Amino acid sequence: MAAVSVTVQVPVPVQPPPLQPLKAEPAAGAAVKVTEVPFGNAAEQVVPHEMPAGALVMVPLPVPVLLTVSVKV
Repeated sequence: MAAVSVTVQVPVPVQPPPLQPLKAEPAAGAAVKVTEVPFGNAAEQVVPHEMPAGALVMVPLPVPVLLTVSVKV
């Protein structure tokens, strides 16, 4: 004798569609593009790459982080 299996699926209950706004065609628009040309650039540095005075001065002077000890026996 063979075993018989029967599967029955019940219909899915009807669900309302999700609430969404209606699709609408956007109104016509106008695009405007404005391009400005600068008068020129002010030179921060000039040849040969000058640095402002005091730019390389560190106050206070940094202290060494490591201490090296040499011992001769």
